[in-house]
Amino acid sequence: MENIEELTKEYSAVLLKVQERRACWQAKSKPFLIRFLAGITEKYKLKWKAGANEMMLGLEAVYLVFDHEPSGIVEQSPFSVVQKMKIGGFLSFSQTRNGQIVVWISYPFIDGMNDEKPKNDMLETIEPEEITEDSVTRYIQKFLMEVIEWENNAREEIGFVRHR
Repeated sequence: MENIEELTKEYSAVLLKVQERRACWQAKSKPFLIRFLAGITEKYKLKWKAGANEMMLGLEAVYLVFDHEPSGIVEQSPFSVVQKMKIGGFLSFSQTRNGQIVVWISYPFIDGMNDEKPKNDMLETIEPEEITEDSVTRYIQKFLMEVIEWENNAREEIGFVRHR
């Protein structure tokens, strides 16, 4: 019975922690992220914007996303000309079911190309109170480095097989 008592106390503490995380996210972390990321997009003029996905309360996300734009790849046939679009990548701070925040990147990709699939990388899972100007700045820097790498170093050329 002692074990059950300890486990019920532990479970109660976990439930309380979830509520504390959600309260911190709503009151502090989410508003800070929205303001800070919007400030970044104003200060550094790229084709990007800050936003929030608040469709599901308790599973919200705040993000920095590059706009979709023409990729420069055009598919031509006798019947049509199709401009392939580059779907901009994004950096997301996504609330999980237990109130923690997953920081992750979705890389850009060329829509309509068979070998181009969206790639995502999780950077870290953090507590809402760990969201600070310094930590968010580090995540933005990492995001930009990854997007630069994606733009500069596509090694698989479309339509060609590389023999080594």
